Amino acid sequence: MKTAVITGGNKGLGLAQSQTFLDNGYKVFIVARTEGDINTLSGPVSFVQHDLARWQDASYLRQIHAQSGNLDALVNNAGVHLKKPAWEVAPDELETVLNLNVKALFSASSEYVQLQQEAGGAIVNISSMGGLMALPSSAAYVTAKTAVIGITRSLAVDAAKFDIRCNAVCPGFIDTEMTRAILAKDPARREKIEGRIPGGKFGKPENVADAVFFLASDSAKHINGVALPVDGGFSIGF
Repeated sequence: MKTAVITGGNKGLGLAQSQTFLDNGYKVFIVARTEGDINTLSGPVSFVQHDLARWQDASYLRQIHAQSGNLDALVNNAGVHLKKPAWEVAPDELETVLNLNVKALFSASSEYVQLQQEAGGAIVNISSMGGLMALPSSAAYVTAKTAVIGITRSLAVDAAKFDIRCNAVCPGFIDTEMTRAILAKDPARREKIEGRIPGGKFGKPENVADAVFFLASDSAKHINGVALPVDGGFSIGF
């Protein structure tokens, strides 16, 4: 049975990713601070408690590797958003955004490559359309998600000799409980967003999960270093 590690796979987009890997016959290890909604998943799943804000410590991957013997895929999904323009971002807020979105991902990916040098594997990093284009009042978040794409490309080049691929997925506006709650207070904004998406509708968590699984699978064996938008065409400037 193949094995996948998904950080932040306990809720939201990560939960959908966890279920998609489970549906495709993977054993899934979810790394997060709390169990979240893991009890809604169906399949062989294990919870590994870890605070990813302690980005220097990626020992959880060594522990999982020792238990499973191999890590076919690592999905760096955990992240945090901050909606503020640059001049309003406090130093500790910037540190929090960078620690979780960039440094924890960097540390985990480095550890993964060391563990999988003999067996090969795949890393999928969750960036954002904010990694491809500017978003209003999201300077720290955009900075972090742009860095994710840079890390992805560098890993794709450096780890290829170990038969390890690295790609990124850049979700656009996805219909989640959080998104619905935010936009329910601003229907005009939702209408504006939908008007820019060629298909006129938000994506579903499963759309992102399918893209993540594809890039982690052997079906994407010759795809390396891409930043794949999953946004219904929002970022093409329709």
